[in-house]
Amino acid sequence: MRKTLGLSVAVLCVTLFADESASHARVRIRTTKGVETRHVPLVRTGENAARFTFRRADLPQGAKWLDVVPDFMTARRGEEGYWIQGRGLYGTFDKLAGTNVWRRQQMPIYGMKRGNRLAWAHVRTYRFDYDLTVTAADGTFEIFPRIQFDRVRRFFDLYADIEIDFHFLEGDAADYNGMAKGYQAYQFAHGVKPIKERIRDYPDLAYMCDAMVIRIQTHGAKTIPDKPTDFTKETEWPINVYMPFDKAEEFVSAIHASGIDKAAIVSAGWNKGGYDGQLPEHFPVEPVFGGEAGLRKLIRHTQDLGYLIMLHATCTEVYRICPRFDENDIAKRRDGSWDWNGLYFGGSCYWVCERRSWENWIPEEMRRMRALGVKGSHYVDVFSATYPNRCADPRHPATPEQMAGYQNNILAEAKKVFGGVTSEGGYDHVAANIDCINYVSVEMKKIHDGKTKGLELVSGCHPLWELVYHGVILYTPDRLTQNHTRGQNHPKKDESGTLDWLEGDGIVDPAISLKIVEFGGRPIFYSYKTKDVPAMKRAWDEFVPVRHLQKELMLSHRTLAPGVTATRYGNGETVVCNYSDKPYQQGLETVPSLGYRILKSER
Repeated sequence: MRKTLGLSVAVLCVTLFADESASHARVRIRTTKGVETRHVPLVRTGENAARFTFRRADLPQGAKWLDVVPDFMTARRGEEGYWIQGRGLYGTFDKLAGTNVWRRQQMPIYGMKRGNRLAWAHVRTYRFDYDLTVTAADGTFEIFPRIQFDRVRRFFDLYADIEIDFHFLEGDAADYNGMAKGYQAYQFAHGVKPIKERIRDYPDLAYMCDAMVIRIQTHGAKTIPDKPTDFTKETEWPINVYMPFDKAEEFVSAIHASGIDKAAIVSAGWNKGGYDGQLPEHFPVEPVFGGEAGLRKLIRHTQDLGYLIMLHATCTEVYRICPRFDENDIAKRRDGSWDWNGLYFGGSCYWVCERRSWENWIPEEMRRMRALGVKGSHYVDVFSATYPNRCADPRHPATPEQMAGYQNNILAEAKKVFGGVTSEGGYDHVAANIDCINYVSVEMKKIHDGKTKGLELVSGCHPLWELVYHGVILYTPDRLTQNHTRGQNHPKKDESGTLDWLEGDGIVDPAISLKIVEFGGRPIFYSYKTKDVPAMKRAWDEFVPVRHLQKELMLSHRTLAPGVTATRYGNGETVVCNYSDKPYQQGLETVPSLGYRILKSER
C-alpha cells in the first residue's frame, strides 16, 4: 500500500502515526465571510518527513490569516507528552483552557510529543509573518502557526507559497533532543559552522570562548522624550555623561585588578550624540566623552591589559537629528509612510532600510571604526534580537527574507574587517554569520518575575535553542541571567535603556547561577559603575570551571529526577545540576543541593 501511495500522489502515510489523519493537514482560513476549513494533503519528502504546501493563488480573496493544524499537532488533556516552541518553552497536557501566542520565534520550529512519538515542524516560508499559537479548549490542545497575511500586505502582495516541513521521530529519538539535532543538521547543511571549525579562520574567537562580556552601558545618552519628538540641532537635548573615556580606563583597570583575566569590553554610546544619539551615523566620536583621542587611548589601554574591546554599532535606526539625514534611507510601507521604530534617546525613531545601508555606507563606516584600533569582534546591535524589517520603497524594496540577507552581508563583512562579530538576541536568521550574543530570550525572566500573562500554558523551558547552537554561538540563556550576581532589580521599565535596570538589591539567587551552568551559558554584565566589579568577579569565578565547554556541542539534555538535570557535551563530559533541597547521588558522585558536578563520562 505504501508503494501504491508513493507512485500515485506521493501522499505521506507515516507508519509511526499509523492512521489516515497523518496524510493531511487541516487548514483554517479567515475570510471576510468567516472561517473556512480545508484539508490539504502532505507530500512525502523522506522516509519520516513530509511537506505542507498551500499555493498563494488558492487563497480566498482578502484572506486575513491561515492556520495549519494536522492531527499529529493536537493532543487530548491527560495524554503523556508536551508541546514545545522554538525557544524551548514547553507545556504538558494538563491545563484546562488558554491561548498563548508568540509573534516572534528564536527558531522557526515547533513540535508535539505524544507518548513515544514526536512530530516537529520547520516553517520554511513567511517565517517572519506567523504567530506560533498554542490553545487548550474543551480538552484538546493544538499547536500551529497562524500566517498573518495583513502583516505582509502592509508592505507587499503575498510573494510566496506557504511551505512547512514536518518530521516524525519515534522511540528514544522522539523528544526535544531529537528535534534539536534534526534542525541542527539542517542548519549545518546550510552554512552554519561550529566554533571549532571557525576558529581556524578567526583565531580571536578562541579568546571570546574563555572571556566574560562586560558592556559599558553607556558612556552617556540623552533622556528619552515622553512623546514623539524629531530633534533638530537647535532643540537637541544635552547628553547625560555617565562614564567618559578616562573614567572607562579606570573601570577596565579595576576589572583587571579583580582577577578577571579574560574579558571582552563593549563600548556602548561612544558615537556622536551618545547612545542611539544621531543614527545611522556614528562619527565623529562624541567630544563630551573625550573625543577620538580619548577613545583611542581607552582602546589601547584595554588591549594592553590583555582584553578585547569592541565598539557598539546600531544599524537599524534613523533619526532626523542625523547630520546626513535622508528620508530615502528610511524603510517605507507600501502607502509610502515611514516605518516607525519607537521612541528612543535620539527621539522619534524609524527603521532604516538595511539594503540602503549595506549598499551605501556601512562597509566604509566599519573600516573607519576598525581604524580606531579595535579588533577581534564587532558589536552590531539588535540584528539577532528582533526580526529584520522590510521596505516597500520602489527604489530599494526588500522583503524581510531579503532584508535578512542584507543583515547577513553586514555581519559577514564585519567578520572580515574585525575578525569576529557579536549581536544581542537569539533569533537565528543570522546564525551563519554570528559568533556571540548577549542573551537568547526574555521569557525566563518574565516567568521568574511572575509576569506570566501570555505564558499560562507554559510548564517550563528546555534548552532547545542551546541543543542546536551551543558550540556554535556564545550566549547567556536569558535576560534572567544577565547581571545575575548583582541581585534582583525592580525598575519601572525593565529594559537596558533605563538606568535603574543597572541597579540590584544584592541578593543573589543560586538557582539563577545554576541555570547558566545547566543551559551551557556564560555570564554577561551591563554596567558603567566600578562598584559592580566585585559582582563581576563573583560571576567570573562561577564561569571559570565550566568555560572549557564553550567550544563543545551540546549533545543531550534530560531530567534525571525532579529538579535534577544532566547536560552532555561532545567531549564526553556531563554536567549534572541539582535544584532540589537535598543532595543527589549520581554514580559515585554526590551533587549538592543548588550545585552541580562535572562527570567525565556518563554510563
